[in-house]
Amino acid sequence: MDRIVGFGIVGCGMISKWHAEAAKDIEGARLVGCFDLNTANAKKFASEHECVCFDTYEEMLASDDIDVVCICTPSGMHAPLAIQAANAGKNIAVEKPMAITKEQLEEVIAAVEANHVKATVISQLRFTDAMQRVKQAVDSGELGKILMANVYMKYNRSQEYYSSSGWRGTFKMDGGGALMNQGIHGIDLLQYLAGDVKSVYALCRTLARDIEVEDTACLTVEYENGAIGAIQGTTSVEPGYPRQLEICGTRGTVVLEEDVIVRWDVDGKSLTAEEIRKTSAEGFSNPGAIATKYHMLQLEDLVHAILEDRQTVVNVYEGRKAVDIILAAYESSGSGQKVDLK
Repeated sequence: MDRIVGFGIVGCGMISKWHAEAAKDIEGARLVGCFDLNTANAKKFASEHECVCFDTYEEMLASDDIDVVCICTPSGMHAPLAIQAANAGKNIAVEKPMAITKEQLEEVIAAVEANHVKATVISQLRFTDAMQRVKQAVDSGELGKILMANVYMKYNRSQEYYSSSGWRGTFKMDGGGALMNQGIHGIDLLQYLAGDVKSVYALCRTLARDIEVEDTACLTVEYENGAIGAIQGTTSVEPGYPRQLEICGTRGTVVLEEDVIVRWDVDGKSLTAEEIRKTSAEGFSNPGAIATKYHMLQLEDLVHAILEDRQTVVNVYEGRKAVDIILAAYESSGSGQKVDLK
């Protein structure tokens, strides 16, 4: 591989470390530099990861050594920074959600298309062994016709969690609550496995935390393929539980807890614990290591998309789907009516 793809990271918080380590692990890629409005954080990050600390975002975008910008800032800044990067001719890796309004979604897509850049919206859990195995089972018809698909995300975030940062729990910078921030990965996985969502009826409430956004939500969804399902997302439940995702078809059911298959009952046969372990072996490894590995696989897909001039696996069209579902839920909860996704 002759060309080396250079990465720059904007936003030097916790998630940026995963991007940095992932970029350094990809053959044909390297971490060039970083930028953060908090100069001390940026300098510390640059020292730890042996990269350049840019003085401004514009300076990063002007660098010929930067091919990809990883956007690791609070959610409300994702779309403006992505648009700015695309307009500078840079390829983009943006953390979820890629945008927090319909208008922003359209603007990001338009910028990516107009500037002919590649983009990936981070949904690294799609790349896990377990998710790929379930996706294969759905697409091949192994589970039969999909009848019901549900995801339960009963997480807990304390009031201190929200109070510790000025942007958390706000519509302007978080875009939403239990669904838009914590629940978006589960919603993305649900529609990735079960198919596109046709309509949503939702109740989104703020019941336990002193925040602008929802801490408790229940959705009834209908899929384009005729299946129905439920989505629950909270940051209010005590003490909080692992995410559970269920795909039910005419030939059987598969259940995942977080990213591990815990039940596989298909064609009248239930897999043993050891057989399930082999089916989703990576899910039993260290969670921190998994997080880095699958960020690496997604960023590696972006590198290959650049070099091969193709779309990424989780492009902007895929990346908007979970956001569209969440925005429809907010609209439904506000109006008290079912909302159709266009």
